[in-house]
Amino acid sequence: MTTYYVATLANYVLVDAANEIDARGLGHAALIELTGNATPNIRTVRRATGDEIDFWHWHQEALARETEMNRR
Repeated sequence: MTTYYVATLANYVLVDAANEIDARGLGHAALIELTGNATPNIRTVRRATGDEIDFWHWHQEALARETEMNRR
């Protein structure tokens, strides 16, 4: 699997997929979940860079920590 960067003009997600076609479909679903927009206009589908992947993981971990702190 490869990690792909899938983006509209305003939002992006990273998805693990076998190819760009699969990444577009997975990214479309993830962008709908993220934004609530039923018809995201995907402009970019490409392999994610190492820095983008590192930042994505850092951000997901920060959100998880914040959620845990808010539950207390």
